[in-house]
Amino acid sequence: MPDPKWGTPGPTHDPAILAGFSARPTDILITTAPKAGTTWMQQILHQLRSGGDPDFYSIDAVVPWLELPRPGKAVNEILNGFEALADPRIFKKHCTFEPTPGVDTARILLTSRDPRYCCVSFYHQFMDMTDTARRQAGLKQDRDIETFLEDWLMQASWYRNVAGWWPQRERDNLLWLRFEDMKRDLPGAIDRIIAFLGRDISAALCAAAIEYSSFDWMKQHADKFTRLLSSDEPVFKPGGFIRKGAVGDH
Repeated sequence: MPDPKWGTPGPTHDPAILAGFSARPTDILITTAPKAGTTWMQQILHQLRSGGDPDFYSIDAVVPWLELPRPGKAVNEILNGFEALADPRIFKKHCTFEPTPGVDTARILLTSRDPRYCCVSFYHQFMDMTDTARRQAGLKQDRDIETFLEDWLMQASWYRNVAGWWPQRERDNLLWLRFEDMKRDLPGAIDRIIAFLGRDISAALCAAAIEYSSFDWMKQHADKFTRLLSSDEPVFKPGGFIRKGAVGDH
């Protein structure tokens, strides 16, 4: 059994993957609370890495969710798949500081967002999920907003994320961005990311990353940001997941 520090097994968390993962200095780890800009950061980093790629099939195929169990696949098979990925590898995760592998090796990008809107956004995501996806994720099938709020507060993922990472905020290999600042100035945020990663990216490629990471582009291509189930059934109902991307709308 993995060390308890890697967390508790669940529908979206496999501690054995974290325990067995070997980070590289070229790796980039996106670490956020749910609905705090995770998918947006996946898209930004993939576009910067690829020089502009509007033709990818699924964001989770090019920027995998690190600790997510893969039904039908053994942990070693999953880890070997990660090992086969070309550098620079990019992974998303929803882990706090302690269960994050490679904290002294990889580059880490953290985005945070007003917790009130994280909760509201998560509720709409829950409502947009298919029944099959809810069952696979271990979520209750019927919850009104009041019950959802109570469950969200009890789970406390936003609070645990911020509390775990806040003491680490001065690390040289950690860049912490606010969702609200990125909404106000996406080109400025991308400039900060490029500087943090130490990359030399042309103005044309940077412009492509900005275009493909805009809310309008992502909304128009929402199917690329909907993770598929093992049955190839969409996780979200048509038009779900990429909803508003708003600030101050809670």
